[in-house]
Amino acid sequence: MLQAIPCPLCHNDRSFLPVEVTDRDDHIRDYGALYAGKTLSEWKICGECGFVHQNPRPTIESLNRFYQAGNYHPPVERDFAALMAWAPDYYREEVSWAIRTSGLQRGSVFDIGCGYGVALHLFEELGWSCFGVEPDPGQYQFARTKLGLTQIKLGILDANFTLGEKVDLVFTHHAFEHFADLTSVMSGIKKILKPGGYVFTAVPTYYENRSSMSKQWMNSAHYSLFTHGSLNQLMARHGFEEVRHRYDHSGRKPDQFCHLAKYVGGEQNPRPFYEHAAHVDRYLRVTNPLRSLACYPLYGALPQRAFDAARYLGGSASLLVSSPREFYRRVKLRLS
Repeated sequence: MLQAIPCPLCHNDRSFLPVEVTDRDDHIRDYGALYAGKTLSEWKICGECGFVHQNPRPTIESLNRFYQAGNYHPPVERDFAALMAWAPDYYREEVSWAIRTSGLQRGSVFDIGCGYGVALHLFEELGWSCFGVEPDPGQYQFARTKLGLTQIKLGILDANFTLGEKVDLVFTHHAFEHFADLTSVMSGIKKILKPGGYVFTAVPTYYENRSSMSKQWMNSAHYSLFTHGSLNQLMARHGFEEVRHRYDHSGRKPDQFCHLAKYVGGEQNPRPFYEHAAHVDRYLRVTNPLRSLACYPLYGALPQRAFDAARYLGGSASLLVSSPREFYRRVKLRLS
C-alpha cells in the first residue's frame, strides 16, 4: 500500500510539484502488492526545498522487509570468476577517488549495502580494515564465503545499528537512492564514524545529465534522486560538510555524481542548499531532455558501450600480447 509522505529532507508536507516520469519502469512488477497493480511510480518536487523524491510510496517498514527478504536482486548463483573479471574495474576508480580526496592512505572503511563485497575487496587489497552491511542474504553470504569478508553484517544500517568500533570512512555506491528512511540512516552513520571521518557517496542524478538515463532513474526501485545541492542539504542537517563533488558520465555509470563529506559535528544550516522548486521543474521539463538529445552522439547507450569496450581492450593490450589465451578468457567472462 502506498502512502503520501512529507519531504524526506525538509519535512514540508504542504506543497509539491508533480514530475513527469518516463513510461518505462522495469522494476515495479517485482514489488508485487507494494504497488497495488500500478505500472509507474509517482515523483514529486518539494515546493519548499526542491528535493526530487518518490511520493507516494510504500512504507519504510515494507521496503526494509522487501530488501531483507532478498527480493530486490533475483536469486542467481553468481559465478566468482565471471564477477571478478569485470566488477573490480567497476568500483576501482571510485575507491581511488574516495581515498585520494579524503587524504586517508589507509584505515577502516564501512560499506553500506556492500553487495557481493567487491568494493570492500579493493579496499582490503590496499591494506584497509573492512566492515559493512548488506540486507540481501545471498549477496551477504557470497561476500563472506567467496571474498572472505567476515566482518560484514546481514541487515540494514539505521539508528539502532551497532558496530563495536568507529571507522574512518563510510563508503556507499548507489545506495542512498534506495534508503527508505534517510534520517535513520544518517543517525546510523554518525554512530559508526569517527569524529572528522568521511562519507563517500556515489548516486544517480537527473542534474548535469548527458543521457536519457537521468530520467529513467526515477523508478519504483529508487525513493530519492539527489543533486550535489540536495545531498549537501541532507549532510548539513547531520553535521557534515562537503569536501568535494564531481559529476560522472561513463558507459556503465551514466548520469551519476560522486560526493565526499567530512563529519564536523553539530547541525549545519541546510538552507543555503535549498533548490528553487520552479527551477528544478524547468530543468526536468526542458533542460534535461535537451541535454540528453544534444549529448546523444557521445553519451547514448550504443556510443558509450563502444567507448567502454575500447577502454577495456586498450587497458588489456599488454595482456593480449603476453597471453592471448588469458586475454580471450577475460573478454568471454566480461561478456557473459
